[in-house]
Amino acid sequence: MNLKKSTTFLEEQFQAFTLEEQDAFDLYYLQIMINFQQSVNIREILLCSTLSERAVKIEFKQQQGSHLQRLLRLLQILQTGCKVEVKPQSLIYIPGILTNRDGEPIKFDCGDRSISYFLEIILILSLYAKAELNLELEGVTNDSNDCSVDTIINAFIPLVKRFAPEWICQVKVTRRGYGGKGLVIIKSQPIKYLKSVEQLERGPIKRIRGVCSGSKIAPNLLNRLVSQARNIFNDYIPDVWIHTDIQKSVKGVDFESGYGVSLVAETIDGVYISTDCEYSPDGPKDPEQVGERAALQLLDEIQYSGCVDTSLQQYAFLLMALSEKKLNQFNIGRISIQTVETLRIIKQMLGVTFAIEGNIFSCLGTGLQNLSRMTQ
Repeated sequence: MNLKKSTTFLEEQFQAFTLEEQDAFDLYYLQIMINFQQSVNIREILLCSTLSERAVKIEFKQQQGSHLQRLLRLLQILQTGCKVEVKPQSLIYIPGILTNRDGEPIKFDCGDRSISYFLEIILILSLYAKAELNLELEGVTNDSNDCSVDTIINAFIPLVKRFAPEWICQVKVTRRGYGGKGLVIIKSQPIKYLKSVEQLERGPIKRIRGVCSGSKIAPNLLNRLVSQARNIFNDYIPDVWIHTDIQKSVKGVDFESGYGVSLVAETIDGVYISTDCEYSPDGPKDPEQVGERAALQLLDEIQYSGCVDTSLQQYAFLLMALSEKKLNQFNIGRISIQTVETLRIIKQMLGVTFAIEGNIFSCLGTGLQNLSRMTQ
């Protein structure tokens, strides 16, 4: 399947269309629209729809939260010609052309959903945009529903860079927010295409790093969490360092209390395995329990995961499918139900199927190229 991003010429042509011509353009998209009878993995559907330039209709069994509407709004901001029709039980999404507003600064409020929920697909879309992404997101930086922004920085971005070594990306947490008020600045340069990757084996773990953060709590709580995690890791590896970062008060900003930890294990061949654990009323009740659970979760991921942890599996498959037309092979390990759904979406949207032999997943990439990238 030969996929190519639209050029600047197409963008200019679309803007020059009359209203009748734009309606005909939308009608064409509706005729080739793909229907999904599911409400899971909506982000992956929207991601594949945008990159493949194919309209989708997604039907819901129950009404979605406000975070989906915010995600759709952000996708409209980053594109030219994107159209969305939302109904109580369905939505129609017609993708446009990724321009990132020609590199202009963009500010966006993510509401009550974690910033990582938006970042995971926005960073992949930024690879195929016309101009640099200059984005400022406000919202929740750490919660128990999504991975933390620290995991995005220390595990997700290194995964993408295995397919795009020349990718220039900066994600900086300038203000932490538990429950809101956090602030993250993102700068991402577009690339030409993704390279194929062959990762059949994972080397031994050489070190463990982490970020233990909190807001409106006593600093000794973070020290107790770190101490408990280190006590578990010291039985396996001596090179363990967990940084503590407590959010200081800011005039005019009312932070909510909370704390958690993001842990990443790095192998000798550059594979990163990550996990998160946050304090929540329904979870661990004290810092020692949070630290112990986080450490045990990371050890579990190290034992049963392959060359990517469970939370990032689906993005490894997406990057494999989007890469150049060469053989990709990846050792995945234990596979999640969400990843299985993503494989079905990739087959339906991109026409890519995977060969499975043990824990090794193989495919030929689609060769998606970014022809609209602005060059110096």
